[in-house]
Amino acid sequence: MVKLPKVSVLMPIYNAEKYLSIAIQSIISQTFTDWELILINDGSTDKSEDIALSYADKRIRYYKNDGNKGLIYTRNRMIGLAEGEYIAFLDSDDLSLPLRLSKQVAFLDNNPGYALCGTWCKMIDGENREIKKINMSVSDEEVKCTLLFANTFVQSSIMIRRQVLAANPYDKDYPLAEDYELWCRLSHSYNLKNIPEHLTLYRWHGNNISKERKAHLDLLANNILKRELSHIGLVPNEEELQIHAAIRDKDISSLPNTQYLKALRLWMKKLSVQGIKSGNYDKDILNATIAFRWIFACKERKTFSKILSLPVHLNVRGYKTLFKLLKERL
Repeated sequence: MVKLPKVSVLMPIYNAEKYLSIAIQSIISQTFTDWELILINDGSTDKSEDIALSYADKRIRYYKNDGNKGLIYTRNRMIGLAEGEYIAFLDSDDLSLPLRLSKQVAFLDNNPGYALCGTWCKMIDGENREIKKINMSVSDEEVKCTLLFANTFVQSSIMIRRQVLAANPYDKDYPLAEDYELWCRLSHSYNLKNIPEHLTLYRWHGNNISKERKAHLDLLANNILKRELSHIGLVPNEEELQIHAAIRDKDISSLPNTQYLKALRLWMKKLSVQGIKSGNYDKDILNATIAFRWIFACKERKTFSKILSLPVHLNVRGYKTLFKLLKERL
């Protein structure tokens, strides 16, 4: 009987010649060795194929699409090819640190109630120099509350149970936001977590996204937010949706700071009341997350005098959670 790998690492490739070798090598260098690496070339026109085929490691499986099919098609195809109990993602310009797979396998093995785990990461530039640390929400309750506002996972840090992902593929209707859409969808049925260790290196190229792509991304993200808010019985009007979306990106709203924060306060109170009423969230963690997002919004707009004027009431546990979030993530 052929022994199947414990982990399938999925790496889509598109014109990745500059960083592909070190991305592949970061998997070969893992302390956990029971893996397969599935590479799919999505119509590259550079030397990516030559690089991928240069590895003699039998754990590496290489495929190519018939032309450029796009990221969602490629990822879903890789999921169908995967044989591991767990699936890990790594983009072709990112890196996994040596203990990444072993730490995530240990967590999923010991926590069968969880569908996936991500990790904290470090952002690096094109020369592998560290730019900053990215610390995401950790516990399941924190993750679910944060997803009401923004994506809280780094795609290249994810490890997920294959059966869960096979039953919940990426949605082709959400290009550019397919990962955020999937994590939100999974959060309604499964437990999710980020391991609070920097086990992934995420590469930032500094390329400005085009206005057209950003507009499309904002539209998709807003559609996801509307869906998530509907789960707690909130149907925001267009103004409320813009106020909510502008927490993650202040450029979405053109309101002056004072007017925006006044509207945001009212919206956050409404969000707290309805979120608690829905029973979908831990009350203290939800209010702490809302308070954290208020502080974040004030910080982004440099209205520091408003920071301590929180829109929600926190008890002792809520303040402890807020201080934890601030310590970890600001």
